[in-house]
Amino acid sequence: MIEIITIGDELISGSTADENARFIGEALTSLGLTVSKITTVGDAVEDIENALESIRGETRFVLITGGLGPTEDDRTARAAAKAFGRKLLLNQEAFNALEEKLEKFGRTVSMAGRKQAMLPERSRIVPNPVGTACGFLIEDGKRQFVFLPGVPEEVRAITESFLAGHLKTFMGSKQVILSRTLKVFGLWESAIQERLQGALPDRSTASLAYYPKYPEIRLKINGRGTDTAQVQKDISRFQEIIYEKIGEYIYSDKDELLEEVVGFLLKKNRATLAVAESCTGGLITHRLTNISGSSQFLERSFVVYSNRAKEELLNIPQDMLRDSGAVSEPVARFMAKAAGELSGTTYGLAVTGIAGPTGGSAEKPVGTVFIGISSASDTRVSQHLFHGSRERIKLMSSQVALNLLRKTILGKTKQ
Repeated sequence: MIEIITIGDELISGSTADENARFIGEALTSLGLTVSKITTVGDAVEDIENALESIRGETRFVLITGGLGPTEDDRTARAAAKAFGRKLLLNQEAFNALEEKLEKFGRTVSMAGRKQAMLPERSRIVPNPVGTACGFLIEDGKRQFVFLPGVPEEVRAITESFLAGHLKTFMGSKQVILSRTLKVFGLWESAIQERLQGALPDRSTASLAYYPKYPEIRLKINGRGTDTAQVQKDISRFQEIIYEKIGEYIYSDKDELLEEVVGFLLKKNRATLAVAESCTGGLITHRLTNISGSSQFLERSFVVYSNRAKEELLNIPQDMLRDSGAVSEPVARFMAKAAGELSGTTYGLAVTGIAGPTGGSAEKPVGTVFIGISSASDTRVSQHLFHGSRERIKLMSSQVALNLLRKTILGKTKQ
């Protein structure tokens, strides 16, 4: 059995989401391992010590995150030393690793930083490929306790570089564990379940898990068994059936972000893009420029939040803005076309809308968004009504815009 302990006052106060528990639980499940319990405690030494001492007898492996930094409230190593009755000593291997990393930035180890190398005696170092604080491993009889930093990016990196392989060996798993992820947008979880009802085989090494993350759904096909070929066959069969039922809503089977898929399609087709954004305020551009190599397809972006900006940068006529309003089909059409023509790009993509919570009307309520896509052959505009907070409306607007662009490039938009 495996238990997880996450540490931090910010976690129990609710001011910070516990990303590590979610990520680790999902990662271990994908390895075919079962997490029996997750505990969250604050930064007090006594609380951490009590959590370590209360581990159940049948538990073989305990993973602890948080409290390994250089500040006063990072107390996990001290609590572990007390719980296991060991001295807290300078670990030379951890200190050397810390010193080597800091030297690359022209820095030396401070007294506060030195604290990160003070570990319980007889600990084994768990290298941290991203941050400065090493993790460490303590063996207690037939049990193992692995302590990791609390920074989510560091937990992910250590899981990939060390934890996944180590755990599989330690737990003695002989199963073949394979998985495939499908990214779905445009159908909610209940609608997906309805379309797949009774379609997937009952007797199979594969199973399907739903992971909603607004504004999309990840479908993860997990396969477990002793025969690799059979597991692969069953996963492929699941995927075939899912594509038959909801294929038009699947934008990736490689666990990619939507903007990555759009960027790939633009580069593959040697196409270029200009974006004109009003209510999204640059969010679409931000998502696209998070992709390495986006300069190959993204020519420029116009953030035209005010009417003045729309007039000056895109040459939208004053009378159009006055008569139709900035949030309208004619303005979205003009924005998309002007963005593409002024930039000389293959496509122009435009978004204008009311993100709220104020600014709506009976005719155009909050959440009204127009999205325009222009190419050499035509310009199309779609009207939408999104719901939720300002942030959610902006995110959904960017997601729908990118998805419409994806479908346009693939020639899948309705005539």
